[in-house]
Amino acid sequence: MTKTHALILTVFSFVLITGILFAQAPALPVYEGFNYPVGDLVGNAGWEQTGNNAAFPVQIEADSLTYAGLPVSTGGKVKLINASNAEDPGFDIVPTGSQTEASSVFASMILNVVNEGNTTGDYFFNFSSAGKTKTDYHSRIFIKKGSADGKYLLGVRNASSDAIQWETADRDIGTPVFVVVSYDFVVGEGNDVSRIWINPELGQAAPGTPSLTTVGSGTDLGAVGRVNIRQGSGNTDLAYELDELRVGSWTDVTPAGSGVNDWSKL
Repeated sequence: MTKTHALILTVFSFVLITGILFAQAPALPVYEGFNYPVGDLVGNAGWEQTGNNAAFPVQIEADSLTYAGLPVSTGGKVKLINASNAEDPGFDIVPTGSQTEASSVFASMILNVVNEGNTTGDYFFNFSSAGKTKTDYHSRIFIKKGSADGKYLLGVRNASSDAIQWETADRDIGTPVFVVVSYDFVVGEGNDVSRIWINPELGQAAPGTPSLTTVGSGTDLGAVGRVNIRQGSGNTDLAYELDELRVGSWTDVTPAGSGVNDWSKL
């Protein structure tokens, strides 16, 4: 083989490989029904380990979570536990042109809390910049024990330097809820906002009043480039299930109807 042919082959291989890698990062909107074989989540589609924790991989279970009014669930669900150094998977998305000042990125999911944990709580979801080593976590959704055993509360925090905003009314474990979270790009620096809606009305053109809102004080995200789910720390006693994860606009993530999902899967 001549040097010219070898160079052409090398360039072609690089373009092919980088094209495949880029294709693993889906563009919005994203739908994830966890329609994979029972076993480890990481390694399916674009899912990969976030950070260095690698113990106790997140598991796919065969049955789905359902929520009245959503399109029919597909695939299975994921089970998240609490443990020291437990794996926290995520996937990159392609930031879109709509991620500019005065815009929002939304994510929704069905959540079933199996064990409420302790009164300190921990988070199970966040947005970040693209890349599995990034730690600029924003729009974190928290769970902590409520006023009694079998009860829990949800909370949200925009960034690490911000206080967690908690709801005040207890929720029962074992009853799935539909949770929507947004990262809102606000004009200026250090003032972006995170909001969550719990069991909002589906099929609406625009969001209603959020259940909780937190205004950021730290460094804003340049773009939402990654979606991460997280298992609880070893001392929290948390256990929960997630299903029907969507990322996109408000209408993308809050569809109404009994039909099967028909938009792009992760």
